[in-house]
Amino acid sequence: MKSQGYSLIELIVVLGIVATLLATVALNFESWQKKNMVERYTKELYADIQNARMQAAFKKKRQRVEFPAALTGIRTITFKSYSGEGDAVGAVVATKQLPVPLSRNSGWSNPSAYQVEFDVHGVMNDSACPTKVLCFFSESNATYDAVIISPILTNMGKIIDQGVACGPTNVTQK
Repeated sequence: MKSQGYSLIELIVVLGIVATLLATVALNFESWQKKNMVERYTKELYADIQNARMQAAFKKKRQRVEFPAALTGIRTITFKSYSGEGDAVGAVVATKQLPVPLSRNSGWSNPSAYQVEFDVHGVMNDSACPTKVLCFFSESNATYDAVIISPILTNMGKIIDQGVACGPTNVTQK
């Protein structure tokens, strides 16, 4: 006589296999989300800095991107536009909150220099720190996790060694 259906042992084995697969997928999904978030904010920051540079060149007005002195906690980045050479305050064009930790290279040590300013030609002039690097340190192994700002070019990059400080020698341009 043939039996209809499955035995209890077969059902338990199938449920065990399905549970193992679901746990593996859930862990991979979480790491994928972290990686995606770092890449997203790197690309957004790159685009915002590029936009400030282009606005300076096209509108012939100085543009500034200001970073908070402390990069822990709430990290608000401010974008300013200046009407002319006599304008010392500037007008806030936009602000942006970064929900992920951000680090910068050591050339930004002066609290008044936690900014990137582009002149009317879209060029960053900062003799104290000619190359500025912003890093999103994480264990996610993101494709892009750094922004490199030089006088005439802005690039995205990848941190070489997560255990070393943020800087031009620790980032590969992509």
